[in-house]
Amino acid sequence: SGARPRRTALSGVEALTPSERRVVDLAREGMTNREIAQALFVTTKTIEDHLRNSYGKLGIHSKGELREALAAES
Repeated sequence: SGARPRRTALSGVEALTPSERRVVDLAREGMTNREIAQALFVTTKTIEDHLRNSYGKLGIHSKGELREALAAES
């Protein structure tokens, strides 16, 4: 009946949405939340939300852990 098919449960980097991945990549490069928000034409709240969701999916708690988490996925 028009229902969307369920997504297969993904984990790690594969679970990130395209927007979350863009934000995570910029944060990993050392950009501040404000700089990322300006670059992507969104609010800092949006960046904070994307990072919080990404941290949960990656099993980390801070920007400092991003590089290691993403390297482990490569």
